[in-house]
Amino acid sequence: MNKHTSWICDYNKNSGEGNLARIYLNSLKIKDIKVINPKYKFYLSEYIYQILGILVLWYYYFLGKKTIYVNYLPLWNSFIFLLCPPKTIFGPITGSIQINKIKNINSLIRAKVLPIFYHLSLIILNYRQKKILFATNILKKYVNKKIKKKSVFNFIPNNYSIKINKKKTKRIFDLIVYYRKHKNKFFDHHITYLENQINNKKKIIIVGDKINIKGCIYLGTVNKIKLLTLLKRTKFCLSGDDNLLSLFNLECLMTGVKIIFNHKLKFQISQKNQKQFKPYDYELETFL
Repeated sequence: MNKHTSWICDYNKNSGEGNLARIYLNSLKIKDIKVINPKYKFYLSEYIYQILGILVLWYYYFLGKKTIYVNYLPLWNSFIFLLCPPKTIFGPITGSIQINKIKNINSLIRAKVLPIFYHLSLIILNYRQKKILFATNILKKYVNKKIKKKSVFNFIPNNYSIKINKKKTKRIFDLIVYYRKHKNKFFDHHITYLENQINNKKKIIIVGDKINIKGCIYLGTVNKIKLLTLLKRTKFCLSGDDNLLSLFNLECLMTGVKIIFNHKLKFQISQKNQKQFKPYDYELETFL
């Protein structure tokens, strides 16, 4: 009889959120977890699945089960932390920061409004949780000294085995991009950079969502085995502006691929991995 019930919005082996969920559940070392996730997507918003997850957990809570909410846990979504059943265990908390110039309403909201909800969520979590787990360190600046004492940062890099492959392989691709249609990952400056690389005769492959850049090799969604094979044959990857410590970027490190990234995220890099990262200033259009 399962004593624990977990809600997982995404359990897909080929997605970052799905892999994060699997790594997290394994880290709990609990054998009797009943996993519930929407296996059949009906093109609903991810926020609908979050609400559904809260309702599902309440149902099992009243059945006497211990509840776990695993992924799609952005720090700004205070309602999840507030409305889940008592003593719910929350998986690694995610989020991103506004590092680019404010150009539209979306960037204005990310810069000025979301931090308000960050602080509200932290107040709720401080009251509800003995330990607050963050996927990376990107939100660390919003956590006050008191809450930091019960917070654990960098769950992803700390629980993902990175053994850099030093074996020399023939790297036939210059650049790989894991592209996701998301308003805070890739911007016009990334597109301009890729177009300039194409003009310089660089061989670029793109996996994930479709992006129309002439000259790039688009491969769509690929499984992990094929992805690792591609990475071992690639020199660099272009990181989005949302998070340097994503699972994809960690897999790049593991396979010896160097990461080109927005220099404003340099604070995320540990001392031991600095040589694997190449900071780029998109405004000056130069490496630093």
